[in-house]
Amino acid sequence: MTRFATISLGCALLCACSSETTDSNLIKTKAIWSDIYVTSNGQDSRVIAELNVSSKNGNNLNLVAGDKLSVTATQFTVVNGTDAVESVITKDMHKDVDIFDIDYRATLPFNQEDTEYEIQFYRADDKETLTSIVTLPQPMVITSPQQGQVFPVDEVLELSWEQAAVLKGHQPLHIYLESSCKNGSKEITNTYVFNDVEDNGQKNIDFNSINIFKNDELNSSFNCKVKFEFERRRYGTVDDRYASGSRAYAKTHATLENIQITLK
Repeated sequence: MTRFATISLGCALLCACSSETTDSNLIKTKAIWSDIYVTSNGQDSRVIAELNVSSKNGNNLNLVAGDKLSVTATQFTVVNGTDAVESVITKDMHKDVDIFDIDYRATLPFNQEDTEYEIQFYRADDKETLTSIVTLPQPMVITSPQQGQVFPVDEVLELSWEQAAVLKGHQPLHIYLESSCKNGSKEITNTYVFNDVEDNGQKNIDFNSINIFKNDELNSSFNCKVKFEFERRRYGTVDDRYASGSRAYAKTHATLENIQITLK
């Protein structure tokens, strides 16, 4: 399944969430919507939790009066081929504020497949803890093409990566494509999303079929390049005391940049 996207990132952010905030002690647990995820680039992992009132578009929740988020990560490392050594780290999650949003974050030195993250939301007034659990999917490793390679626009580009050895639960793969064509001070950009890609280690990209370079202004005088972002996602379990539509997942990702495309 694919989706064509021309909306700018700034507009997408504006449309997707509210910049208003509400203190957490004013909101009942059942009215709190959560979007909790772990993301790893193969180096470390970041845990991010966004809490809103009622839905994705509701006011951002500001944790006060003893309400807090924390995460416990458990990673098993095999030693000498047989023995599994357990490493456990617990961290409080701290508020991160930007112009559009409030979320809570923690960074952990784990990146291994099946590392488990238990994200806990403690509600001081009710003395209750909501728990959501996710596990990391296999690290995302791109094998070809290589950064800086050049392809004609009418040539099929073959993407290759290390395929998932085991698929656990709902584990989709998405590939995000960005193009940029420049001629002097003029720049034309575009995006395309390949959703639910079969995780078999290979996908052919036919630029003519997705029309990403179909623009009356584009010609051979433009210097064009594309970037691919691979995202392998595994959904986890969300505490059912959160509002309907809440979600929790972990993702591993990798980026392939500076692929040059020559136009006719």
